[in-house]
Amino acid sequence: MSVKGYFKLYLIISIVSWLALVIGDLLTLYSLSHVFDFYLTDFWRNALLTCFFLFTFLLFKINIGQKKSSNFIEMLWQVFIFGATTILISLLVKFMLFLFGTPVFKKNLLFNNLIYHFNIALVTVFLANGFYVWKKMILYQKSKQLNLIWLVFELLALLSMLSNFAYFDIFNFKIYLYAIPLFLFGMILSFNLKWVAFLNYKQKWQSILLIVLIIVIGFTFLQQIYEQHFGTILIIDLAQNLFIGGVSSFILLNCFSALLVLLFNLPTSSVFEQKFGEVMIFQKLSQSIQLGNKEDEVHEILIDSSLSTIFANAGWLEIVDEKGNFKAFINKGISEIDVFEIKKVLRKNHFNIDNQPQYIKDAKSLEHSERIQKLPFKSLLIIPLYSHKQKLGTLVLLKNETDAFDKEMVDIICSFVSQASIAIKNFRLIDEAVATERYQEELKIAKEVQKSLLPQSMIFNINLQITAFTKAADEVGGDYYDFYEYSDKKIAMVIGDVSGNGTSAAFTMAQMKGVFQSLVQSEIPPDEFMVQANKALGRGLEKSSFITLTFLSIDTENQTIEIARAGHCPALFFNSQTSEISYLKSKGLGLGIIRNKDYSKHIEKKKISYNKGDILILYTDGIIEATNDSGEEFGFDKLKNLLYIHHGLNTKEISNLILEKFYEFTGTQALHDDYTFLIIKFV
Repeated sequence: MSVKGYFKLYLIISIVSWLALVIGDLLTLYSLSHVFDFYLTDFWRNALLTCFFLFTFLLFKINIGQKKSSNFIEMLWQVFIFGATTILISLLVKFMLFLFGTPVFKKNLLFNNLIYHFNIALVTVFLANGFYVWKKMILYQKSKQLNLIWLVFELLALLSMLSNFAYFDIFNFKIYLYAIPLFLFGMILSFNLKWVAFLNYKQKWQSILLIVLIIVIGFTFLQQIYEQHFGTILIIDLAQNLFIGGVSSFILLNCFSALLVLLFNLPTSSVFEQKFGEVMIFQKLSQSIQLGNKEDEVHEILIDSSLSTIFANAGWLEIVDEKGNFKAFINKGISEIDVFEIKKVLRKNHFNIDNQPQYIKDAKSLEHSERIQKLPFKSLLIIPLYSHKQKLGTLVLLKNETDAFDKEMVDIICSFVSQASIAIKNFRLIDEAVATERYQEELKIAKEVQKSLLPQSMIFNINLQITAFTKAADEVGGDYYDFYEYSDKKIAMVIGDVSGNGTSAAFTMAQMKGVFQSLVQSEIPPDEFMVQANKALGRGLEKSSFITLTFLSIDTENQTIEIARAGHCPALFFNSQTSEISYLKSKGLGLGIIRNKDYSKHIEKKKISYNKGDILILYTDGIIEATNDSGEEFGFDKLKNLLYIHHGLNTKEISNLILEKFYEFTGTQALHDDYTFLIIKFV
């Protein structure tokens, strides 16, 4: 069954048992003066009363126990409202009897017992609510031992309900022997008032008022119980009920204990509030980092907390960046003009703000202070913000009295500033990390884009073997190569190198890709291609950028190569007939260096024939200009010798050997340029 289900069940049992008790007792009394045969035995009367007590208390145990709130004022208010409501109903009934009741009616035994049974219900509801509210407050920040004490006390209280089945005279001291264990455990629990420490000054006054009212309500109920005990013949008498007496004593004992503790705590509340406020400010600074707040919020927290904690009249905060430039300025209680005048006085008196706080007891007694004499501020506390020997800013606090900052105040503010400095530095490190992460993400995207710009596979041609390799010095680079098949017997190839490296070079390479794919389809000669490419790139290329390029057209049917070079490294050509290696050099100027019609004068086309077994290597300067630990360049000769020795291998094997020797040569030396090569073997 759910908690809600139990709540409804207990409520029904409680109401039914009380109604059965009222009806049974009234019928019993009625039968005494009338010819009516009905008598409710003491056993059943006590059983119904015990059942009513038990399930009413269980009802409030569930109702209050499932509430998660730790608002102590709200809890006390709940006890007061329940008590005030019940006592008001009781007093209203008495008032109505006073106005309209006849003397005969007032002395009627049946009527008086009906009213008393009604009071039994009100008192029980009030006590049950108060009992479990105090439980919640007592067990605030509970321990295992405290839990055990409460469990024993609660069991004793519930067992005391069995006293309903026995007669006790309140003037017989034997009853107190039964009540001593209940009283002792209740007294121990009444000393657990940790909740008081968590109230501020205003809340303590509210608690005192509510507790006084609860005490008044409690004694009003007791007065009514004992008034009827001595003045009326009752079929049930709560004045002789051990359970009601024990629970009432427990609630009143806790009220008096809490009242005394609250009264003794009042004089020191402001001090504790200040200390608690300081702790909360530290927590707030820490949370601002955890919650990902902005650095500006730390600035506001720092100056506001500093002003309120030491009751400063005004202040300002200056924040600088890593280069010492002003990043933020916040002033509270003082104008920017007055800040400027005070700073000018400090400069004239040669106050150099270093990494130590400076305290000026009377600023108006300084030299050259004529301009600030009319200002109300006298004491100045100057605290620099530092983190890892880096200055982050300066906090200045002002008071209207001379020598108004004591050592404790200075220590508190220095702690605030130290915490805030760490927070500010952390925010900047986080910002740097985010920027770096964003940059890495952009590089990753650029790398993927660049990868998509390069050919995804080699051209398949029965007359050619082709192997390509490229590697960027950074995440992305500016080396570029591409192919285009006019037909199965004619192929265009290009290899290029954009000035610089990194993302800017990669974006320029993307432009080159577009120009190549656009112009190559026209099947124009290599020299004309260079002219048109220079014209196209000249419009969008940055002024400081240029591209070196080699463009060649291979005719496998006629076994010829047409080649044009725009300032690029000369291609390496191995002649299988003569076993000679030569460089295919031709006049050429990098694309984008000259951006007018004169460029055509600086480019030429070269045409050669090839035979089966010949090899052509196209490469970028990242290969030949790579250095080893001694600063020696890889150079042309090493590449040339590798080709001469291993020309009998296929292009993949030649490529692997070049890379092996290349990495063996460069070793641990970092490479500062992209490197790319194309190996073409004619078969």
